[in-house]
Amino acid sequence: MSKAISKVQLKAIVDAITKLYPASYADGSWDNTGLLIDCSAATTSVIKPKVLLTVDLTTSVAQEAIDKNCNFILAYHPFIFPSWKKLSPWTNPQHESAIKLIQHGISVYCPHTAVDAAKNGVNDWLVTSLCGGDSSLIQSSVSIEKVDPQQGEEEHEVGYGRVVRFSRPYSLDAIIQSAKKSLGIDHLQVATKHTDLSQHMIQSVALCAGSGSGVFRNLRESVDLYFTGELSHHEVLKYREMGKAVITCNHSNTERGYLRAIMQDALKGENIECEVSASDCDPLRVV
Repeated sequence: MSKAISKVQLKAIVDAITKLYPASYADGSWDNTGLLIDCSAATTSVIKPKVLLTVDLTTSVAQEAIDKNCNFILAYHPFIFPSWKKLSPWTNPQHESAIKLIQHGISVYCPHTAVDAAKNGVNDWLVTSLCGGDSSLIQSSVSIEKVDPQQGEEEHEVGYGRVVRFSRPYSLDAIIQSAKKSLGIDHLQVATKHTDLSQHMIQSVALCAGSGSGVFRNLRESVDLYFTGELSHHEVLKYREMGKAVITCNHSNTERGYLRAIMQDALKGENIECEVSASDCDPLRVV
């Protein structure tokens, strides 16, 4: 049975999302963002909108949305990526999920890099994860790849990735402990030439949620630490040989905590009823 909301209701949800994460901030050169599945009804609906937040729209998350009677999914990562030329549910589980979602009237919006770039987006949240939320330690935080800001925002506040400078040197060990606590993970990976992590002092950090490779290539200044979800072996080796430190946490571990910490409350502040998926998780685990 369809749970579809009306076009008016759908527009209200999309307007709330794009107010927080402007669509113009997304990197359209490769990213597939926006309203990817529109199941709205042309007529007025008496069904109340209910939004499920997730990083990845997997088969388990799709079923969770159906079971919880949601009619809208906000999936951080693009659900249709790369573009599909046909739907083949017998060979691609994502296609099967798309068909199920359409059958149940569940629309899907994916903001991805718009959330990365936005002020108070996922990268700004990552900044606070470095020092246990102690803002007095943060001397400055500026964007690496800037995008055109919205009215009322400064150019340095929006863009992909951030460069953070601390007001005083901060140990790599302290950053690691803070990051693990903030991201809700037990393990991360570190590259450094120092055997004693408490003796490797950090005063500047380049960070990027997800994969930092492309963003870090555009960095025009020297930093002490590169903090991201994932980097290639050769990139990690290069930074370590330069005497820098690297922290990687697995791609989506640098993104998932943001949904519960910031995004959920931000959307509720826009009068959007939403909850964070219970089944969404990083596809990799430490064993």
